[in-house]
Amino acid sequence: MLKDKMVRIRLKKFYKEQKPFSYVGKVSAWSENWIAIEGKGIMLSRQSSTGVQIDGDIKVILVPRESIETIQVLPDSFNISNIRTTTEGQQVVLIIDDKRSSFLGEIGEG
Repeated sequence: MLKDKMVRIRLKKFYKEQKPFSYVGKVSAWSENWIAIEGKGIMLSRQSSTGVQIDGDIKVILVPRESIETIQVLPDSFNISNIRTTTEGQQVVLIIDDKRSSFLGEIGEG
């Protein structure tokens, strides 16, 4: 169903102090227990001037399905090599060209 689609996977937070974390990439495999994507991780971070830390390289990531909060399908044209974020009020968002921005977290959560 999602194979070969570009997605943003938001992980669940299991405790209050946990930093919001998402993965962005192309789904390469799917099972009842995990999803494999070729992509990058994005974590909110107070130490970064942009408010986020983004992995430098694309890698294969196995995400356990029980740790997934949401999956958002992105346009096939989404450029994973040029991930852009911005702030909208107190929110940090992922910029998606020609679409509504995708919420990553609140400023101060990271």
